[in-house]
Amino acid sequence: MKAVSLFSGGKDSLYALHLVEKRGVKVDHLLTLIPNLPWPSPHAENMEALKILAKSMGKHLTIVDFKKEGAFVEALKSLNVDALVAGDILVEAHVAGLKDVCSKVGLELLEPLYRRDTSEVFDEIFSLGFRALITGVNLKYLGEEWLGYIISKETSASFLSKIGSVDPLGENGEFHTLTLECPLYAKPFKVESLEKKTAKGMAYVIVSIV
Repeated sequence: MKAVSLFSGGKDSLYALHLVEKRGVKVDHLLTLIPNLPWPSPHAENMEALKILAKSMGKHLTIVDFKKEGAFVEALKSLNVDALVAGDILVEAHVAGLKDVCSKVGLELLEPLYRRDTSEVFDEIFSLGFRALITGVNLKYLGEEWLGYIISKETSASFLSKIGSVDPLGENGEFHTLTLECPLYAKPFKVESLEKKTAKGMAYVIVSIV
């Protein structure tokens, strides 16, 4: 089976990709969606970093602007794949929307994390050696002092002890990440610079990585 994987640079999308490749699914293509939201997307704001990460994995990256009607469907049609991989866990509306899109283009939807316990998935991700930089926080849930924090095997217990009722994976949009190290990369990455910004209830960083 050949697949394209939704790719945000975040820990969940990369862990989902890791799991399907371990099952033997061939993933040569990544697809990043620029969302049509009233607030900034930390993932879309760091597109240059995503290009670097995709290149490190030896995968082709397609960027789709969600504001352009039909662009997502057309991109999927053009890639000659059998399935779409995504890293959704709890948000049923996301899965329903992707199922609808896949049905239009005859693709299977692979959601290896769906409906799993987020605490268990958190432990699995960081026990594998993932290092994830917090690139955005919803200020209703977390303060901007978390921007630039790196979640890793070494810091995970401290992180969990300090975030209170926030979902460990930020599944309700509490925080967003950029993965600096994981088994899929040719090498680990380091932060070269961070530029902090705040807009519409979101605090986020634009990151340069090397």
